[in-house]
Amino acid sequence: MVLTGLLLSSCEKEPQDRVSGEFTIDNALYGAGPYYAIGFSFEEGRKVRTDESPQPDITVHARTDAGGNITGAYLDTPRLIESFALAGEYQSLSEAEDFFNDLLEVGTYTWTFLADGIQENQVWIFKTSQDNYVKFLITDLLLDGSGDVPIAEITVRWVIQDDGTSIFPG
Repeated sequence: MVLTGLLLSSCEKEPQDRVSGEFTIDNALYGAGPYYAIGFSFEEGRKVRTDESPQPDITVHARTDAGGNITGAYLDTPRLIESFALAGEYQSLSEAEDFFNDLLEVGTYTWTFLADGIQENQVWIFKTSQDNYVKFLITDLLLDGSGDVPIAEITVRWVIQDDGTSIFPG
């Protein structure tokens, strides 16, 4: 009986870390219509399709000029309130990582509807639909205008405080 319990408990999967991690998303569209993109849900700690409910917290979009040339990227949210705040931008990844790791509490920021003009080595604060704060660091940004559709791809490292306070887990 004890052996059976040990065998069963050793086969269980480890719980997924839902308070921090890293992900990569882009603005590619999928499906045959209606189309959907892949975003990220900080609350669920996973990638989510834009046609799912609940929708992802954030999606990335390529910004283009009138000629269709890619000029940058921005992050969007289905929330209809100002949910993004730029906490800092740095010349190097190591400087950005130091700031990100030392950022333990949400401060006073200017909040916006979009995270516009995103760049590598930026640290952002985001407020989720559950009123939890997320800090995230953009570690990589790829802009590709060579195809029929301009592609923006980001890699993000993130931490959520999921207890309703403004203090991030240490």
